[in-house]
Amino acid sequence: MNAAVFTNGVPWYPGDIVQYVYGEERLRKIAGMFSLHPTIITEENFAAHAKYLRDVEAIFSCWGAFAPTPEQFQQMPRLRSLFHAGGSLRAIAEPFLKRGVTICTAVEANAVPVAEFCLGQILLSCKGAYRNTSYCRQGSWAGQNPPIGRGAYGETVALIGIGAISRHLLRLLAHFDLRVIAVCEYLTPAQAREIGIDALVDIETAFREAYVISNQLADTPANACVLQEPHFASMREGATFINTGRGAQVDEPGMLAVLRRRSDLTALLDVQAIEPPLPGSDLYTLPNVFITSHIAGSANDEVRRMADYVIRDAEHFLRGEPMPGWLDPKMFLSRA
Repeated sequence: MNAAVFTNGVPWYPGDIVQYVYGEERLRKIAGMFSLHPTIITEENFAAHAKYLRDVEAIFSCWGAFAPTPEQFQQMPRLRSLFHAGGSLRAIAEPFLKRGVTICTAVEANAVPVAEFCLGQILLSCKGAYRNTSYCRQGSWAGQNPPIGRGAYGETVALIGIGAISRHLLRLLAHFDLRVIAVCEYLTPAQAREIGIDALVDIETAFREAYVISNQLADTPANACVLQEPHFASMREGATFINTGRGAQVDEPGMLAVLRRRSDLTALLDVQAIEPPLPGSDLYTLPNVFITSHIAGSANDEVRRMADYVIRDAEHFLRGEPMPGWLDPKMFLSRA
């Protein structure tokens, strides 16, 4: 069975993105399972290699994946499956699905480090560690009362958006004595309870009731700027907002206006509206804002987990077995 690797590469990783994600060992494993085309296929070189792709039945991809044009699909009449070692394929999945190509993604693998990152931030936020650190940087606190959080016992955590990241995070949070509320339009109360959510609420209630709010909304146009200034203004004393979703989902000027007024609040932003933020942005200087450079997702050693997940799916594919990373086209197209 023939296979090829497709990617255009990505600007944020100047090296060989396929080597970064798969590495030699995993590429050799794929080559042992399939007759693997030796050249990585890009939009630019597709025409030069088209005659070798007529028998390709499987595509392996990673960050920088692209959707072939209708004409290019016609030149791969035997294509059956796409194995994507990355997160969301929302931008390019539809053309594959409409041609009947089965898609398997490593979205579950990519969710693991994000959920772990969020868990660490949630627990530290319950303890008030970030606010306390900012306070301690001012100098000696002898004879004073540095701010301390309420702790991770019986407190309320809100998850905004329930996808692969939040579902894994819920499994991690189950080990702690926390009340978890969530904003999700498609879960029923019974389904929510089954995965560890104590109550489904709207965004207003989530910001008003939770001591820690963690945003993991999907990156869709409908979610642009849904987290507004009044939401942040309603947060409890000493509360924390965590964003590992997308910066575009936040009314950033409104959020910053609240954070300037309320030094008791903390924002932990792994994503920002503009990355990196523009010089002079308050995101760099406000003492209650902590930014990171979009590091929550898979990086370095963690990216190999994504490769392992799609290789696992490919093994199931070759045996004619159900694939754990299969993307349900009905569910995907109904939400697209």
